[in-house]
Amino acid sequence: MPRKGSEWKDAAGGLIAKAKSMEEREHIPEKACGRCKKFGARQFTQDGTGWCGVLKGGSNLKISPPKFVTEGESAYLTLWNMDASKCKYYDEMTFIDHTGEEVADPAWSRVYRQMAK
Repeated sequence: MPRKGSEWKDAAGGLIAKAKSMEEREHIPEKACGRCKKFGARQFTQDGTGWCGVLKGGSNLKISPPKFVTEGESAYLTLWNMDASKCKYYDEMTFIDHTGEEVADPAWSRVYRQMAK
């Protein structure tokens, strides 16, 4: 059984981007986690982090083939612009609100407005 420290390093490794240039950082994939119905954004920090409503800790979408863990206690940490093209649970939203005027709390949809580029 792996130690807790190694599990945390694996989870953190899935969030840390390898890209360093500004163009690569601002790239929004065709299938981004933030466009999935199962993505839950952290509303208070508004830093683009969130979690998947299906995948659990230990999952990794960045490796080939991707690792899908659907049972466990901790949710899989994701970023709004993480590439979800390999995710078999991806379900794109039909409507994404890009403006702050149409919601009661404009801060809530900040993650989605970033995708309007």
